[in-house]
Amino acid sequence: MYGKSLQWLCFNQLFRSPPSIVTRTLYQNRNQYPFSPRYYRQMSSKPKTGVPHQVRTAAEPRQNRLYTVRLTHIDELNPTVRLLQLTIPPNVQSLENDTQDGDEDKTPQPLTFLPGQWLDVHIPTIPNAGGFSITSTPADANVLPIPEQPPKEHFDSVAEPGLPPVDSAGRPPYVELAVQKALSNPASAWLWKPKDEILGAELGIRVGGGFVWPPSGIDLNDVRNVGLIAGGVGINPLISILSHLNNNESNTVLPNPTNIQILYSTRLPKPTPSSTEATLDQILFLTRLRQITQSQCQSHRLRIGLDLFITDLPEDSPLRTAPPVDISIHARRISREDLSVAVRGADASIKPEETVCYLCGPPEMTDEFVGVLRGLLGDGQERILFEKWW
Repeated sequence: MYGKSLQWLCFNQLFRSPPSIVTRTLYQNRNQYPFSPRYYRQMSSKPKTGVPHQVRTAAEPRQNRLYTVRLTHIDELNPTVRLLQLTIPPNVQSLENDTQDGDEDKTPQPLTFLPGQWLDVHIPTIPNAGGFSITSTPADANVLPIPEQPPKEHFDSVAEPGLPPVDSAGRPPYVELAVQKALSNPASAWLWKPKDEILGAELGIRVGGGFVWPPSGIDLNDVRNVGLIAGGVGINPLISILSHLNNNESNTVLPNPTNIQILYSTRLPKPTPSSTEATLDQILFLTRLRQITQSQCQSHRLRIGLDLFITDLPEDSPLRTAPPVDISIHARRISREDLSVAVRGADASIKPEETVCYLCGPPEMTDEFVGVLRGLLGDGQERILFEKWW
């Protein structure tokens, strides 16, 4: 969308601008914000052949603001997926300086997003932006308050040899992306270059997308059940939503104790590790899902069920004979019956008006499941939110 010179001019202007606060977020498609109840489609790590991400998502809401971030951390989760941490300049997220009256459109604002949204990622030398779902939470993009520090003499007296100095600034604000290796996708291919070639690089990002939590037009006081259904890298926006709900903060806690049923269909990473736990650790975000599930077993605020569907599980796999106790593992695809249990309960006691359902997967799976869910929820079609990855 941007020529190289214009793109970097925007980056430099944003980086030099003073921090500020605004009370609203500017969107290019203003009539689509707040998000209206509809069924959303968008992007993924693997683009539809020949259609750039920005063209495919042209009708989606997206912010006007373009932010400069720095690629500061890369973690290879498995041979085909990298987790990237994009650090936001702390001055951009600072809440210490107010916007002057009438200057909201001219001064920078803190980067904000809703769980489930994606980023346009502008990379130097690549003409078209890539599109990747945000996998972190809005809280991760906040500047952590700096704790009150003891005098320097205290640190000198308790410091241990070999330990790094205490960082009084704490964790910098960031957004996280999970990028699947796809050499046919220029943005993905660049983000899969050797780490030492790209770490520290400045990138431009813009927030977009309407597949978000909370669901528009639905009173959360009525919600007792949430279905999260993912196929492959479709888990990316859903992990942001679930992690957000797991945060024990006043703006994330649901009004009532809530069932969350996760149906996650995937394939085993190749090559498959020899041990059972190593295999599970390489499945995208499964470790994080298990940690959240286990933490909620203690708090009882969210009652989370986790069903993992491995479509290529070998007959002799130990996961068939001795699965972990905290996951229900199925060697098949998600069925209509699974969807019914997720949104209506095993005894069909959950009312449609008590359920919201988020679905993200490949196009054929998404189209099929949306049809099934519409049949299950009847007139509650506004409670089905979905997007496709390509």
